[in-house]
Amino acid sequence: MTERRQEFALLLWPSLILLNGYLYGLLHRKESAGLGSPEITLLIAAFWAVHFILKISRHRGDQYLLPLAAMLTASGLVFLFRLDPDLARRQVAWSVVGLLVLVAVVMGGRDYERLTRYPYLYLTGGLFFLFLTVIAGTRMGGAKSWLTLGSFTLQPVEAVKVLVVLFLSGFLEEKRELMLEQSRWRSTWGPLITAVSLSVLLLVLQPDLGSALILLAVFLAMIYLATGRRRYMLLGGLLFLAGSLAAYSLFPHLRARVAVWLNPWSDPQGAGYQVIQSLFSLGSGGLIGTGMGLGYSQIIPHVATDFIFATMGEEMGLLGSAGIAILYLLFGYRGFRAALRAPEGQGTMLAAGLTVLVTFQAFIIMAGVSKLMPLTGVTLPFVSYGGSSLIISYLILGLLLNVSAAGRV
Repeated sequence: MTERRQEFALLLWPSLILLNGYLYGLLHRKESAGLGSPEITLLIAAFWAVHFILKISRHRGDQYLLPLAAMLTASGLVFLFRLDPDLARRQVAWSVVGLLVLVAVVMGGRDYERLTRYPYLYLTGGLFFLFLTVIAGTRMGGAKSWLTLGSFTLQPVEAVKVLVVLFLSGFLEEKRELMLEQSRWRSTWGPLITAVSLSVLLLVLQPDLGSALILLAVFLAMIYLATGRRRYMLLGGLLFLAGSLAAYSLFPHLRARVAVWLNPWSDPQGAGYQVIQSLFSLGSGGLIGTGMGLGYSQIIPHVATDFIFATMGEEMGLLGSAGIAILYLLFGYRGFRAALRAPEGQGTMLAAGLTVLVTFQAFIIMAGVSKLMPLTGVTLPFVSYGGSSLIISYLILGLLLNVSAAGRV
């Protein structure tokens, strides 16, 4: 049995965050607006159950990743309960499902090398889901990126991102030597660029431009890791710039996003309303925030999904927002550390790709909410409301734990 003492000590923090949310509900005598004891008990018990399963099973994975993810989830839930208690209760259920998926991955998928042996299977699966979404998807928030199954809706692109990372991990590790030989470029770069271009094109057609941007960033990062050639990054960046200009001229939806980013005040009651209210919320928070439950960000459309960072910024201020960003930086540091310590190339590629996926997505949505870049409409991993996003985030965490465990043997 491994001790996992650091993980034990750090898991006290998400437990305290959830207890703080519960006390907030009691003190304000708003039971419907605060964390309930059944939900808080269930989630705290779930986090600790995962810790003891890892300990009993002698799992040697990184001891900081689970507490970091738990702190992000707990922080998001405290604010989500104030914004929409019904959504928050569903989020607790999705969190428990996500933790069950994590346990299944760390128990059954320790041999992650085997996972990367079938890159074309992952590519086929990813393209199938993207085709299916384009043909039969449900349009929400301007993007046709949802599938409806009875009373359930799911966002296939969250799983597609992981499938693409698994494809790239297997393909690049197998072909990396050939990719450096000019005479073999047709048999290596050709299929790779075709696969990634087709994936991005299907996302643009939905149009889910935020996910397309994330996939391109992951692709360029993994290409650099596999080849070590900066010129490939530069070439990829130029192709991305050319593709962005083409998409800007072809899709009115993208032009509208850019116009809102440049000047949201041109339509303050329409297209610019979300961004303007988000800026008001962040500005109202100041340095230390208005205090828990004293903000007005609930008037922002889709605040529980795309704009929950604005709520955090308003009620925790600049210091609290910086704290959330630091948690993602620490998650990225531990993820890249696992990648560097992996005993073989597949582990390095897999851990690095998944780490870029989580951290890049987190920072582009935080930048979008803060008007540092056009809004992308993606979720804040581990924090935003959304079953698909949360379950896939914990699946990614399970894979990172397995890679980090291999590096400690």
